[in-house]
Amino acid sequence: MITLEKLQERPLSYSSLKEFQKSPRHYIAYLNKQKKTSPAMELGSLIHCLLLQPEDFHLNYSIMPNVDRRTKDGKATYEEFLAKSDGKIVITQDDYNHAFDITDNAKSNTAIAKAINGCKHFETEWRAEIGGLPIRGFYDGEADDYILEVKTASDAEPRTIINDFYKKGYHIQGGLYNMVSEKPILYVILETTSPYNCYTAWATDKYINTGRKIALDLIEGFKYCMEDNGFDKGYEHYHGNISIDLPHWID
Repeated sequence: MITLEKLQERPLSYSSLKEFQKSPRHYIAYLNKQKKTSPAMELGSLIHCLLLQPEDFHLNYSIMPNVDRRTKDGKATYEEFLAKSDGKIVITQDDYNHAFDITDNAKSNTAIAKAINGCKHFETEWRAEIGGLPIRGFYDGEADDYILEVKTASDAEPRTIINDFYKKGYHIQGGLYNMVSEKPILYVILETTSPYNCYTAWATDKYINTGRKIALDLIEGFKYCMEDNGFDKGYEHYHGNISIDLPHWID
């Protein structure tokens, strides 16, 4: 059973609400899933560090030496490196060079530099009660008058980004962040493929208000599932009796 006491230990988040939006069973699967990172997620985390907190890079990352581990000296050098890198994320020189090229290009963008320099805090955890349930999240950056969110994409063409943001439910995340901070959301968008286009973009009122409404609706739906112990339900939770018809856009 999902109880308020359990939620106090592991509050809801944008990610868990996004899974609940698919079905209650998706939320349970999310809770039980072993966390794995994809190459894109690893690159995103590295970019966040180099862009927002470069002073922490050597505290969190180690660059693997280019040695021949088939030789005695190479094997010894590599083992010494691993010992010194205990607890850190090990990356290759190519990984670092890729992320550095992206962030170095971004830092040369006047609007992005201004947005980052305006922040007083980075990677800040927040906790709040929304609709009677505990919620948590992390701001990439927080300024006096805006919340900064850094997003990466292989294709950052604006029309593509708008569609991708909607599919990923970033408007729900933005709505939650806006409810808690009462500040507008400023995105820094970085392309991870050459020519590494980058830009800043403000979330519109429509984007934020839609995200707020959906987040509140999901929280209310989550409370209903708690009362009804309905977390064993799949797609029928939202769709009822399912039938197969033609797509809605066909006359």
